[in-house]
Formats: sequence, C-alpha cells, structure tokens
Amino acid sequence: MNRVGRPEFLVLMLILISLSSEAMALSVEMGLDEVLLVDGQVVTFDVANGGSLILLHVDAGNRSYSPVLRFGENLTVDGVTYAVGSFDPSTLRLRLHVSGNYSSVRVMKKHDFDVKVIEAFDTYVKLNVTSNGFYPLNGTLKVYSGGILLKEVPIELDCGESILLKLSPPSSPLTLVMEEQGISKTVSITKFDKQVSIERIWSNGSPVVELFNRGDPVNATVKLLYNGLTAETKRVELRRGSNTVAFSSPVAQGMVLVDYGALAQESFYLKPALLVLDGVQKNRSVLVVRLRNAGEVTFRGTVSALQNGVIVGNPLSRDVEIKPGELVEVEFEVPSDASYLTLTATSEIGGFSFPVMLGSEGIQVEAQSGSIRVPLGGRGAYILMLKGSGRVRLGIEGLPESMHYSFYAGESEIRELNVDGAAQVSLVLTVPNLPSGFSLGEPITFNVTVYTDDGTRVLPLELEVYGLGLLPVYGDNWLAKMNYTAETHFVGIPYRFAGADLTPPLAFEEWPGEKIAIAYGEYVQQGADLTVHVLSKSGGILHSSEQRKGMADYVVFNETDFMLMLEGDRFRGILLVADYMNGPGNLSFEVSPKEFGTGIRTFIINATGIRGKRLNLKVHSDSPVEIRAYYFTLNDERKDFDPLSSDFKGVFRGRGTSVEGSVNIRPYEDFIAVSIVGAGNVSIEMVPESVPVQAGGLGKYAGYLLIAGLLVLLGLFVYLERRLG
Repeated sequence: MNRVGRPEFLVLMLILISLSSEAMALSVEMGLDEVLLVDGQVVTFDVANGGSLILLHVDAGNRSYSPVLRFGENLTVDGVTYAVGSFDPSTLRLRLHVSGNYSSVRVMKKHDFDVKVIEAFDTYVKLNVTSNGFYPLNGTLKVYSGGILLKEVPIELDCGESILLKLSPPSSPLTLVMEEQGISKTVSITKFDKQVSIERIWSNGSPVVELFNRGDPVNATVKLLYNGLTAETKRVELRRGSNTVAFSSPVAQGMVLVDYGALAQESFYLKPALLVLDGVQKNRSVLVVRLRNAGEVTFRGTVSALQNGVIVGNPLSRDVEIKPGELVEVEFEVPSDASYLTLTATSEIGGFSFPVMLGSEGIQVEAQSGSIRVPLGGRGAYILMLKGSGRVRLGIEGLPESMHYSFYAGESEIRELNVDGAAQVSLVLTVPNLPSGFSLGEPITFNVTVYTDDGTRVLPLELEVYGLGLLPVYGDNWLAKMNYTAETHFVGIPYRFAGADLTPPLAFEEWPGEKIAIAYGEYVQQGADLTVHVLSKSGGILHSSEQRKGMADYVVFNETDFMLMLEGDRFRGILLVADYMNGPGNLSFEVSPKEFGTGIRTFIINATGIRGKRLNLKVHSDSPVEIRAYYFTLNDERKDFDPLSSDFKGVFRGRGTSVEGSVNIRPYEDFIAVSIVGAGNVSIEMVPESVPVQAGGLGKYAGYLLIAGLLVLLGLFVYLERRLG
C-alpha cells in the first residue's frame, strides 16, 4: 500500500479545506415579511400545515422554483443549496441553511420605509419618507397624530426613492401607516423652532427691521406699533434667509410685530431726532441757518425765526426733512437791525429752540475748574464762561479719540454761539469703559479752542480717569479680617471677586518674570463660564484664558506692567496672580515686606512632568522665613490656599533659616503652590525623586499572623481531644 508523503499530505489537506469552506452552510433567519438575497437569487417562503410544510420560492433570473419542503429537505439552484432548518410559529421566522458557491447573503424587508424629520418649525413640519424595502412601496400613506388623520398621500416608490411631506405642527407624536403592507412608523418631535425671527432693528431715518426666515418662503404681515397702536403695516413675502423691511414712519420707540402663521415680536428704542445748531450767518437782511441731525430718526417739521416771541422771518416757516447725520441750510429774510433771534424747529414728536446773537466783538474764555476726575464708563463736565460780544465756534484739541465730547448751552447741544456780554457753556466728556489711548491715574491735558472773527482763543484743561476695581483679600487671615484693600493688588495673595458681565480693570503691582493669573472657586463648582483677560496699562487686551466651561481659568504671561479683567455672565470666586514655573528648579530671590508689613512670594509649579514622584524642597535664607507647600490641583485644594492664615491646610510648613520638606506628587497632579512668608534673601532647591515600590507590605504584620496561627492550632487540638474522648 502506497503511503502519502508529508508534502503531498499537506497539499491534499489544503485542497480539502478549500473545498470544505465552499461547502460550509450558513444559517440565516428570515421572516414572512422579508426576502433573502443570495447573489442574484431572491428567496421568499410561505408556510402550511401549522409550519410543518414550507413553500420555498426562489427566483433566479428568468427561472423560478417553488417546492414544498419539510424539515431537513433542501433545494439546489445554480450551485447554491437551501436546506430547511426550523420554523418558529410564534415569531413566524424560518431558519435556512445556505451552502454552495455564493459571494454575498443579505436579508431585506419586502416592504419598508424610513422617516426623517427635515424641518420642524412653529408653522410646519417637513418629513422625508424613503422606501428601503426590496419591492416597490405602493399604496396610500396615512399620517396620524393623537388618533386624528392629518394627511393621506398615494405613493409609489422604488427602493431608495423618497417623498417629502409637509404638515402642520402636531401636538403629539406622528404615526405614519401603510395599511396595505401593514407597516407603521412613529416619529416624536420634541422641539419646534421659530421659522421667522427678528434679528435686529435699526434706523435709516425711520425703523428698518431685519427678519430671518429659516424655512420655506412665507407671506407675512409686519406691523410697526407705537404706544400700542398700529403706525404702519407691511405685507411681504419672506424668502428663506435674511429679509429687510423698511418703514416710513419716524417712530423712535415702539414694537415690531410679525405674523407669519405664528407670531414674533420685538420692542425697540432708537435715539430720537436731535437737532444741533451747526452755524448761523447773517448778511444784511438774509439769515442762513445750518442745522444737523445728530439722532437716529429723521426729523420732519418746520423751522421759524423769532424775535421777542414774534415770528419775524420771511417766510414765516420752512418745511424741512433732515435725515440722521445730514446737514441742511435754511434761509430767511429778517430785519437788518436784528441782533437777538430765536430759531425754533418743531415736529409731531418734539421741538428744539436755539437762541442766536448776531454781531462780533472780542471774546474771553475761562473755566470754573480746569481739572476734573472722571470714572471709567462715566461722564464729566467743565463749566466754561465766555465774556465779550461776538460769534464763536467751539472745538477740542488733544483729547483721546476714544472719548466723546459735546458743548451745551442750556439743554441744547451747540458748536457755535453768539455771545453778548456773558454766556455759560458746559463741556461734557464721555469716558469709555476701557482705557484706550490713555492710562488710568495719569493726567490728560487737552485744549478747548474758541474761534472768533478776530482770532482763536485756547483754554488748556486737565482730566484724570480713575475707576480701577478693588478686590478684598481672600481667606481666614488677619489681612482679610481687617478688610484690607488697595488700588494696587499684590502678586502672591489670593483675592475674592464677584460680578457679572465685565469687571473694571484690576491693577497689580509691577512684577517681572513669568507669572500665572488663575481664577477658581465657587464659579467652577457651579459650572459657570469665565474668561481672564491680561491688559496693558492703556487697556489693550494682551492675553485671554481659553479653558472650557466648568474648569478653572488661567493664563501664563510675562508682562511686567499689567492689569487684569474678568468677563462672564455671573461669577463669584478667587483670583490669584503668582510666579509661575513650568517645572521644578532652583531659585534665588529676595523677599521684601509689602506695604501691609509682611513679605510674601508665591510660586505655582507645573507638576505634570513629575507625576508619581516625590519633590524634595530645601530652603535656606539669611533670616528666618516660613515656607508653606500646598496641593493646587483640585478646586477645593485651591480654596484651601491661604498663605497668611494661621489655620494651615497644606502639605507641609516650616520656619527658620534652613527648612526641608517634601511633597508626594499624585498621578493626576497639575500644580503645587509654594509660598515664602517673611523677609530676606532666600534660595530654594527643588529635587524630584522617584518613589520606590513597597514589596514587603506584610512584614510588619508577621508577628500578629504567627500568634493567630498558634491560636488556631491550639483550638484545633482542644477540639480533637474532646471528640476522641
């Protein structure tokens, strides 16, 4: 008998394995409402006799096979064998064993569809229905909500085809039903967006509204309301996207109401028309008046010239329309000898009055106070006294561009004025919320210029801007208990803060080197969002923190002369500025007393590079100082940082001219804080050290275990002795 050699045997086994892999059966489950796709063959089935007989139907191109099979029987079509496995009458599912030569097997629903919400607005809902069954989806699609039929649509969709349905917003989940195929789908819509919103309202002489339509084009009625009454109505078609509606009524305050099938409304306030007398010229009997509109609403009214309360101008009045920012000239004939006139401008929404004096003589100008202090975001005023006779034009030189100014005679804003004997003018300055083009606490000098026919007068004035924020010292320490505050905050000491929107700038002492400004505390626990801004002394933002909401916010920077500012919705927490080290290192520095009597130097050390190690600290100084080390990673640990408190909650503390200690750096450590309190020349040596793994953990319990073992043996001996008698 010939024996097969080892190489020939291996080749034979590989061939058998290859053939057997093609003949292996794949078990597939399918339901009565499903089809089985095996390459190009389509398999369906039906049942008879309680499920003991299976009518198997196979379509293979232009050939069909429909044998009746029992359990274990099979059908072979084009090299693919289908063997009947089991049938579950409770689920109506059949298990087929597929074997032979095939490349793909897939089970699909005979008829099915998928529903996707495309748009859900307060005016309509748009659904996309896609057929994803094997056979075309033909019949009537019915849409119900709360048992009420909303829509009935005949459909005929091949696999992959879809249809869009547009419905009124339902009050309960939608159910889509194909009764012919017995298919239903339920869709729950939890949120309906507003289709149309009012984005903004501004003035172009009269109100202009920007409306944003997020959905299909819609007809809308837009009403302008004034004092609850309709001042103007527009009927427009709102295209998808941004739409602009302009009104012609000069309403400065009211409400815009949009009816697009649902309602949107927005109140508004626009700066009303504000006429400014920009100049007056008189040539014999011809008077030319220049009026400028400094408001945000068009002025429509009449202008007249009066003397002693009697109209003397010809014509008696002139109709004018002055748009925002526009300058117009109005001309009258007046008596040639008129020296004192009053110009009036009246309209339906208000009026203005300007006294004018004609003629020109020498003018002197002086201020009641040449220097004032104004807070950030505030207003300040100078009282100017003009003496003499003549017409003057007022101006400003040298004032920072971020500040705004206005001249007032009484309640009217002016730029030119007729002086006859004496006149009083108020110069009002408006200071921005942030320093821009100037520094806090430093005097700003500028000039008021008075232009006359016989020359220019210059009046120097001085302004100082203040308004720095003051924070109280944080903690349970003697400095906090005495409510100590100063315009300049100190580096190395934590402060308490609370506010909303934006704090005033916070000035800090000049401090060279790399620093960290970090905010933490209550706002972190509440999940609030905050941003720490580092500002220059002139108010420019240099750096901003970028941590996500719910985390402590910090920024590392190098500027020596700086301020800080906090921005958020509503916030309460702790702010610390300290020296920053990107990792442990050796330091030498001098600690000098602060103005409150004690010296302090705080270092925040990035500990991510030494996690799992021990940091050894050695401090030497020429006079006794106190060293305090704190964990500074978790929010509660940062709240425990209080370097001036007698209640120490850190890792270790020591006092003297030579102090040593160590901090075990945890696997999740981010920062540690080290404070030196006192005065003198100090050096710190920081040495990271690997922590050895403890292998003899049971050694100290060996004696106890030995005694316990002896007691167990003694008890066992007594028990056996009693049992054996």
